[in-house]
Amino acid sequence: MSKILIIDDEVMITTTLATLIEMMLDYEVFTSNNPKDLIESGLLDREKIDLVISDFIMPYMNGLELLSLIKEKQPNIVPILLTGYSDKESAIKSINDLGLYYYLEKPWDNNELIKIIQNGIDKARLEDELKHKLVVIEKKNTEISRLYELLRRDYDKEMDNVLEFIISLSNLVEAKDAYTDNHTRRVADLAIALGRMSQLNKQQLRNVEIGAMIHDIGKVSTPELILNKPGPLTPDEFEVMKQHPEAGAKVIKPISALENATALVLSHHEKLDGSGYPNGLKGDEISIETRIVTIADIFDALYTDRPYRKGMSLEKAMAILNEDVARGKLDPTIVGHLETLMNSGELAKIYDGN
Repeated sequence: MSKILIIDDEVMITTTLATLIEMMLDYEVFTSNNPKDLIESGLLDREKIDLVISDFIMPYMNGLELLSLIKEKQPNIVPILLTGYSDKESAIKSINDLGLYYYLEKPWDNNELIKIIQNGIDKARLEDELKHKLVVIEKKNTEISRLYELLRRDYDKEMDNVLEFIISLSNLVEAKDAYTDNHTRRVADLAIALGRMSQLNKQQLRNVEIGAMIHDIGKVSTPELILNKPGPLTPDEFEVMKQHPEAGAKVIKPISALENATALVLSHHEKLDGSGYPNGLKGDEISIETRIVTIADIFDALYTDRPYRKGMSLEKAMAILNEDVARGKLDPTIVGHLETLMNSGELAKIYDGN
């Protein structure tokens, strides 16, 4: 039940208002005819009052002073002021200064008064409900943040485990293929640098790193005689070699944490003009992450030693890449980023570290 407090130094007014409110609204009503007695009674400490109606001119203190004291004790109370015509200006000013909900001039209209009280109580109830909902929302947000942090830690831990697994897979390939000795780490470092220059987001950069490190995992199914052959491959041998992207995708497909890397492993030998393998993808069918790893892979293959030849110079390797750009096979922007890395000396740092 809502509780109303009425303060007026005239007993007839407090009695009349209390009777009216109890009959019309069925609220619990407290009355006082002396502000000092009210403060000293302890009522405001014992009872939570929803709405207070105070006269303006009273002994000891006026209505604005009294309402100010009441608001200090009960900040959420809805204050209404009864005024005479001469006090109207002060009442209007107190709407902002005190947070006055309403002021009524004497004599008041009973129907208007009842409606104002109902609206004030509804306002207080809605504000209480809103505050309660905000508290609930804040608690839920706190719990969501806590759960998110736990999930993030679990995810980071899982990804650390995945990276360890990836390194193990890379080592497995490198143990079998003399050419791939440290090849995957170089390709990954170069691809990350190109990814940053291409303004990839954090998730895309992670995909690039993981995909680059396992892009050749399918070579575990390629015969060592072909992998380590000290000379160019025959057409039949090259057909066997071309099977490693699909073999790699099959190896990692069951691993949910590597889901985003599967397409990259499968497509790292595709070309923008459709001349690549295994599916002859063209243009936008090839993701930017895959284009980056492809270019990093080709550059490293040209620049480093192979079983059947020594590594090319930077200038010759870049010339071959630019020829493929001119023929529509490689992304010109990414190759441009690679040239920037070369000219700035950053490319040399990547290879000096590997």
